[in-house]
Amino acid sequence: MLTLSMRRVLRLQLPQIPPCAVRSFAGWVLGGWLIAMSVAAAPSSFTIAVAQLPHAAPFLIADAQGYFTAEGLNVKILRCTVGRVCMQNLLDGQAQFATVGELPIVMASFQRKDFAVLATYVTSGREFRIVVRKDRNIRRASDLVGKRIGAIKGASGEYFADWFLTYQGVPTADVETVALPPQDPIGPLVRGEVDAAALFDPHGREALHRFGSQVVQLPSPALFTNTLNLVTAGGAAGVRDDDVLKLLRAVARATTFMRSQPDEAKKIVAAVLKMDALELSQSWEDFEFKLQLGQPLLNRLEAQARWALREKAAPAGAVMPDYLDLIRTSPLRSLDPRAVRLVQ
Repeated sequence: MLTLSMRRVLRLQLPQIPPCAVRSFAGWVLGGWLIAMSVAAAPSSFTIAVAQLPHAAPFLIADAQGYFTAEGLNVKILRCTVGRVCMQNLLDGQAQFATVGELPIVMASFQRKDFAVLATYVTSGREFRIVVRKDRNIRRASDLVGKRIGAIKGASGEYFADWFLTYQGVPTADVETVALPPQDPIGPLVRGEVDAAALFDPHGREALHRFGSQVVQLPSPALFTNTLNLVTAGGAAGVRDDDVLKLLRAVARATTFMRSQPDEAKKIVAAVLKMDALELSQSWEDFEFKLQLGQPLLNRLEAQARWALREKAAPAGAVMPDYLDLIRTSPLRSLDPRAVRLVQ
């Protein structure tokens, strides 16, 4: 127990802090706390490379409706013509996320492993078409022998063209494949530079609608299925796990909006893409918008990788990747455990 004299000694030895210094210190602490809180509350900023096509509707709607902002995200949409270009934007560091078909993922996987598939957001089995010129005497698939067929190289249309020929029993070596420009895939067909073209919508529908006197679609079995997927860059790109979850939640909200208010959703997408609303409505039913990760995606990636290796479309010395290593399931599983159905 301290005596009175001992307490006096302690008071004499302890430094006397001026009131103004106390106030200054308190202000410094409070200011630091406010700055820290401001930094923590600042929205995460990143870029999504989005193909300007109807299948990208969930991202276009999430942006237009403010769903990204509601999740505390500051999202910039980088517009690109097709998924192959979006994937290149991702690999070049121009975007942290991209909307991509299956073949661009496969082609990138032969040389890069610093990206991951987060979710399939749409599946379609009717958007691909073989459109041919009427004046080239092509009435059936076998008439394509000796002809020139156009497709966007490195995009899913290229794989579809090969799949169609193989299914119809037409040797691919007997058909010349010509690269179509992503910004104008219909032009070479209309100008007669190719005899046929493997087109995905809206390009296929547009060709038939605008140039119906010159072109016709060959019958195709409804067996080809394609998916569009959300892909992210590696961890070095600075994308946090909670940001991925917020992004998926915003896209899921947009998908719900599309189901509950389809007419309003079509108006939004048509306005963003500057498309005719009727033309968009015709292709809308071709898509199943749903966030998922399933075994069929893995099977298709592997099938297209085998095709690329067999056709020597892959880089020299490339080997089959393990696509399970390139699929990141944890964010979608956190959002909806039932949406992930992969054998791991």
